[in-house]
Amino acid sequence: MRTAWLYGEHGASFPRTMLRLASERETVSVVTDQLGQPTWTRDLASAILALLDADAPAGTYHGTNSGQASWFELARATFELAGLDPERVLPTDSSAFVRPAPRPAYSVLGHDAWARVGLAEPRDWREALAEAFAAGALSPS
Repeated sequence: MRTAWLYGEHGASFPRTMLRLASERETVSVVTDQLGQPTWTRDLASAILALLDADAPAGTYHGTNSGQASWFELARATFELAGLDPERVLPTDSSAFVRPAPRPAYSVLGHDAWARVGLAEPRDWREALAEAFAAGALSPS
């Protein structure tokens, strides 16, 4: 199972970091030039169980929510779902953040293997994020 951009009820995550920063700063700058698939850990767990229940053959499966987003889009969605003004999230690019290791600009994973074993593509990241908020899984830490 390959996965990426995880967030959940426990531990550090990008949405939780954005909520913390929202309480500390008037604005936050977030990159627009890195794309991936925000993925709720509850959906990842459900996907693993679905593969086991389907007795899926061995192989590589991408356990991410569907769709794609930049970190900027995920930050704005997080602010909006938290009842904060998404205009407080300002766009920037990766050159503004020096990292010890380079980050891929495009890390969107395909879901073709799901269809091959007769399973539906995972739901859109926006729907999952909204449900995570509604379930109380995201709060500043």
